[in-house]
Amino acid sequence: MAHPVLWRGKTFFYPIGNTSAVCLTQDLCPTEKADVLLLGCGDPRHIIYTVYTNSTGSQASRKLDFTCCDLESAVIARNVILFTLLADEGAAQRVPQIWNIFFHFFLDKASHDLLISQCKKLVALSSDLDSWHNGPYGHFLRMCTGDTLAELRRLWKLYVKTTTCSPSEAKAFESAYAADVKASKAKFEFVFTASRAAGPLSMYALKMAGDHYNIYWETGVCSAVPKRPSEVSHPNPTLAYSMVGDKFAVHYGTDPLSCFHLAEALAPTVGSARHPDQFTLKDVVNVCKTQFSRWCTSVSNVLRSQFPSSSSPLIIRCFVGDALSLCQALGYSHTTKSTSTAFPIAPWKTPCITFDPNAYGTGTQSPAPTTFNVIDTSNLLDYVGVLNIIAVTSPILQRTPSATLYTEGLSSPEDTLAEQLCGDIATMGLLLGLIPACFVSQFTNRSNMHEHIVRLSQNATQNHERLAWKLIGGAEKLLTDLDCPIDIAPEQLAGVFLNIYLNMFSHENVVRRLAMVKQSPESIKLSGIIHYHRRSFVEILGVVKRRVITDWDSTMNMLHGKIQNDRTLMTGMNFYQDLCCQLHLLGVFDVDWLSLKKVQEVHRVERPFVFRDWKTLPQTLCVVLVVPGDHLQPLLPDLDEAGTPVLQCDVRGVATQNAFSAINTVFGTITTSGQGDSKTAAIKEDATGRYGTSPLVVWFWVPSIVLVNERHLSVVLSVLSTPATCTLATKRGLDLSIFRADLGDEHFVYILRQRPNAVPESPEEKNLQIGGRPTKTSGACTFVTLDRECKKPLSFTTRVDIVEPEMKASLTSGATPTVNQVSMHSIAIVLGDKSLQFPFPLPIDAKKAKLRIARKSLYVEIILPLKLVLGDTDSDMFPVIPQGGDLALWNMHRVNLDQCVPFSIANKKALGWVNPHVSLMMSDRERRIPNGLTTGSTLLDVKHSLHFIFGHASGLAEGKPPLGYALQVKGEPEIFLMFYITDLRLDVGSHTMVADAWVMPSSPSAEKFEAFSQVCSHLRPSNMKMIGMGVEEKKAWMHLLVAATERCRTWEHKTNCEYRVQGAIPLTLESDESPICSCGAGKGTESFVKKYPMLRPLAPFVTRAVISPLFALSYIEKVGNLEDLIASNTPPTPAPAAVVRNMCAACGKEGGASGSLLICGRCKAVRYCSQGCQREDWKGHKKSCVAPSS
Repeated sequence: MAHPVLWRGKTFFYPIGNTSAVCLTQDLCPTEKADVLLLGCGDPRHIIYTVYTNSTGSQASRKLDFTCCDLESAVIARNVILFTLLADEGAAQRVPQIWNIFFHFFLDKASHDLLISQCKKLVALSSDLDSWHNGPYGHFLRMCTGDTLAELRRLWKLYVKTTTCSPSEAKAFESAYAADVKASKAKFEFVFTASRAAGPLSMYALKMAGDHYNIYWETGVCSAVPKRPSEVSHPNPTLAYSMVGDKFAVHYGTDPLSCFHLAEALAPTVGSARHPDQFTLKDVVNVCKTQFSRWCTSVSNVLRSQFPSSSSPLIIRCFVGDALSLCQALGYSHTTKSTSTAFPIAPWKTPCITFDPNAYGTGTQSPAPTTFNVIDTSNLLDYVGVLNIIAVTSPILQRTPSATLYTEGLSSPEDTLAEQLCGDIATMGLLLGLIPACFVSQFTNRSNMHEHIVRLSQNATQNHERLAWKLIGGAEKLLTDLDCPIDIAPEQLAGVFLNIYLNMFSHENVVRRLAMVKQSPESIKLSGIIHYHRRSFVEILGVVKRRVITDWDSTMNMLHGKIQNDRTLMTGMNFYQDLCCQLHLLGVFDVDWLSLKKVQEVHRVERPFVFRDWKTLPQTLCVVLVVPGDHLQPLLPDLDEAGTPVLQCDVRGVATQNAFSAINTVFGTITTSGQGDSKTAAIKEDATGRYGTSPLVVWFWVPSIVLVNERHLSVVLSVLSTPATCTLATKRGLDLSIFRADLGDEHFVYILRQRPNAVPESPEEKNLQIGGRPTKTSGACTFVTLDRECKKPLSFTTRVDIVEPEMKASLTSGATPTVNQVSMHSIAIVLGDKSLQFPFPLPIDAKKAKLRIARKSLYVEIILPLKLVLGDTDSDMFPVIPQGGDLALWNMHRVNLDQCVPFSIANKKALGWVNPHVSLMMSDRERRIPNGLTTGSTLLDVKHSLHFIFGHASGLAEGKPPLGYALQVKGEPEIFLMFYITDLRLDVGSHTMVADAWVMPSSPSAEKFEAFSQVCSHLRPSNMKMIGMGVEEKKAWMHLLVAATERCRTWEHKTNCEYRVQGAIPLTLESDESPICSCGAGKGTESFVKKYPMLRPLAPFVTRAVISPLFALSYIEKVGNLEDLIASNTPPTPAPAAVVRNMCAACGKEGGASGSLLICGRCKAVRYCSQGCQREDWKGHKKSCVAPSS
């Protein structure tokens, strides 16, 4: 398994989601087919909301293919019930009963009868895969494996069985169910986690969320009335069975309101002046039910509009099992085209994943996807670790700019993303090929204002963060190979590997661990959460091996030596044999002593008794340990109390102890056949698991030499020592042993050449090795140089061979190449009249490029420092990339504006949330930069302008919003952009607000002049807001306009679209020309004309755009104190960007368009034209020069 085996004592059932629904296709091109993998999918809220958001506009033609994976079979069983009910005739009329079935603990008779009737139907259809797929639901609802269908059928039969038992059994069931519901309610005084679902208005939802939680858990129904109706008396059987057992075990934090968008209920509707405080809990519940009805109706309409014989526009595939195993099996199937894999379905299970040949086999007419352009991992990183997720998902993420991996989790504000990644974000991105898009752009369109409010109200220690990861380098239009390899010197690569290793296993650093406990006793609990073992580390090395061009053997030999010499991890060498074994099994590297030749030499000399019948000895062996059930049963209470301790096996000798953490476990019985090296074993799993009487069977791989070098060995099942296991150590001893057996005791220990249950045609684990190494291509390769500590990347180096005749002539004649910045990720090397462009995976600074010129050998070597300093962004920070005839947005998600609810600005007191919300665009570092001076940051300049726009559009700045806005560079005569805002709307999926805008860039034409002449009397200085800015900010707005119009596009680009014809995006950066294509001009302008009838002549020239705040990244730097912002309903009007100029703070000299001024290295807030000016200004500047917070 890719994750350590955990003993799960106290567990919960999560049938209902705890975060608001999101649109899973928001980062794809509008008509791009969506191949979506949902890992830890939970309930289907994301699916039904995504179908709803794709029900209009150009997205309505999109094909949606969801593969849903959850370890909890009851989750999938419930989801299938919902989807099949929606596919049946009359679904729209039954939505209220479907709501009850899905969310209520207790059901009325009509809802209960509908549920049982549906379960009986599903049982009849699910005898086998053929029966299911040929049934009425099989054309859109597919089962990935036969094991999945069998498990779902078992649960549906249990649900039905609750209605066929005797009266006494029924009464006992109802009594136990009610008691479990009562016992499961949180013991906290106030639970308001559902307030997160209100996003920017969550300050108004705190009390309502707490009230609803109490009503929901007291009555078992989602209601504003604190009394359950008498007719609602039937226990909901879908909540009575789960992995926890045959009992109600729903998590105590569950609240259906968390799944929905409560901001829609709290924001004043257009035409209303109602304050959010005036909305009632009944209003909120009704809005949630309305949203559920809208989403379900959209799904039902799609399913009812298709025929079983036709290709379905919506396919939902189900898999019950482990997310990491499924990803590995999909990757293996994609590479080998085999439906049989060696990856276990789940921890504590013996069967391996075998896909349905009719869907995943070769020759299938419509094969199921094995790679995906959307992978959503829910909050799995809290349970399995972000590195494990990236290691298994990166190989199956499609290689397109729009392909996205989503992660989300609840972490401590002090637990930074770099700490979760076990390394610097940029470094890990280069090694693994994936990086958060917002990390590169330094902003996000998704708000986490609700997290700030929750922390203010209850001093919460958790922070919810959802990140979109993209293929590194995907923001660059020039980069055609998104698997483009990088090169790193072996000594530096070995150094960064060691740093990752030390961070992944920091729990073995006893000195650091004791310091943590001393500083914070609460960290004892946190330090017990272990996500990684040596196999996890090797999986990461495998991903890097596929990406990096270097002398791999030299790198690994250096790393091997560093690990052997490390003394930081006190118990690190205990896992040395485990590490070497996993390196071999995954084909990453073989240490010298593990070569087949060395093993055979040892076998000829050393023949322990256990190998008496072995003819040959392989490099690795499978050891099986059987722990008797009667020995384990007395230990269960102690193990349960230890939380989630990690299980491992040790091979102990008189003077040695080798630990192996990549183990497999299952409750069942084992039988063997054969002798010596032909012995095989088969395990029959006990479905009752820990609650039965069967022994616990454990197996793991070891290097053969471990079992040969010492005569008296024992095999031990034990618990990994962490501070959280201190109590267990007092009961089980310091070695935390659970069971021990001599290696030669054939009652309890078996040594095998193959794993248990392997058959001759099984793909063996040792054959599931890393794919081919990257090779140097004819193009330029990027060489990465790290800092001295091998932690952070400093520069990229690339060698450019000059082959073009004119460029060769220029170089040999003595000409010096110049390096120009083309985009934040690319440069152009200019020689004479010719140039060559080169992309890089991360932003670079061409102004600081260094050249090494080889005139005789005709090549140029360019060294480029990285440009990752906070605030130091280029104007092209909103990339729009051509992709397969369409356009992809790299760091701004798409928005269906017509589905974004507009809100009223009539009552300014009802908008107390707007200024705090918009103000979260600024980090504390940015707030310290004095307003009115040159900021030195194009991004901050844009943020100031956006703050100005939202302040006036909401009416909070001056009372009445202006008619329109005009953007102009100070010192230039022409306005380069005018736009008009028809509505402020809620982008509920991203917990933010957006402006529904109509933009008209400057591009003089006779028709436009004529239109202006008809409306100029209405466009007076009194009702137009002028926003002045510098040249660099204007360039940024040109890029932003392309992204803003593309984000909400409902029209198709024409075949003669200017983007295609001119091959440029944006089309221009000149003030008197339009940066956007004309394809969207005049499209869908009815709302514009309705809002501004006096501007009707402009309608043919305006293009719809979505303008949204650009929020600071709370996982990178400290963001805002909301207390002061919430206290004021009126936003401080930001200084127009015209006074924040690109000029020397000492002499006033203007900076050029290329940004030639020097920036203060400490505060990043002022610029100078020379070092002399900086020295001259220091006496005054040092009083306000403050370093930004990290």
